Amino acid sequence: MNGTRPPVVFTLLIVTGIVLAGLSTTDLCNFGGCTTAHTYRFFGIHLAAVGVAFFTLLTAAALAVHRFPRAETALLLILAGGTGAEVEMLRLQKYVIQAWCPLCVGIAVVVILLFTLRLRRLLTDTRRHPSMNRRSFLAKLFLVATAMACGFLVSFSGIRQPEAVAGQLDHHLGKQSSKVEVYVFSDWLCPICVKVEPAIEAALPAVEKKARVFFIDKIIHQESMNFVPYHLSFLVNEKQKYIQLRKSLFSLAKKTKNPSLEDVKGAISPLGVSYKQLSFMDVTQMMARAQALSTQFKVNATPVVVVTNSATKKTKSLVGGSEITQENILKAVKSME
Repeated sequence: MNGTRPPVVFTLLIVTGIVLAGLSTTDLCNFGGCTTAHTYRFFGIHLAAVGVAFFTLLTAAALAVHRFPRAETALLLILAGGTGAEVEMLRLQKYVIQAWCPLCVGIAVVVILLFTLRLRRLLTDTRRHPSMNRRSFLAKLFLVATAMACGFLVSFSGIRQPEAVAGQLDHHLGKQSSKVEVYVFSDWLCPICVKVEPAIEAALPAVEKKARVFFIDKIIHQESMNFVPYHLSFLVNEKQKYIQLRKSLFSLAKKTKNPSLEDVKGAISPLGVSYKQLSFMDVTQMMARAQALSTQFKVNATPVVVVTNSATKKTKSLVGGSEITQENILKAVKSME
């Protein structure tokens, strides 16, 4: 063997990266920004698969260095490119998704630490061997910088959310470009939720002009799960008639806790709307997003209206029938502008 064994910290970081990349292929991470981040693709390839492939290549390169020390440069360049790619992924989460995926952040930290350790080794070796050709050292640094830039640019151009997914997950009303967001958490069998609906409906026309509005299923009564697929379909496909459809679902919930498809069709028939079934994946993703938002805003009961500014992170919560009034909703939105 010509090389030396990889440092323990370096080896542990690679193992950690492999574990995190493996976990990202599962549904374990379904909170925070995970649900949205996992809909993105790298030139059509699932990001989790890219992560597994990257750490497989990285492991092979690290083992090659153990036998062939000259492979050190290749290992450094792989890490430099990976670091550039992770910088773009962090940028996406902060400025586009505006939420953090713990697994994605963990993988980014691992890659950046691995790169830092290898770059530090290069600098240390240079100091230990003053006779090293200065031009050769500068050439390596140039290659490293180029690899980082390429990693960033390739990721910047290649990481995209498929249009079909983006459309299916577009389940909000109101002003698309607004930083002000209003989240209405309710349960279909919650009597107080029914009581505050007129206030929410009265405030909605003014709110939609200033904010993005999300109607979130916060399941308190388990039977309310029976209404969720219908609700999400109307929210995605029938935005113009959503409020009327919402009323129809609340009215239906008073009659039955387990509505059939025929019950739903009968309830919405006066509105001239046809029910369009969402895919299981669509429903699952949006339910996971709802759970993530409930956790983020610490919503444990219904009804709750949360008004927040995604840029400033200021947040105002209105809880229960006494606080959720038309006047309070409009005041909360105004305070977030």
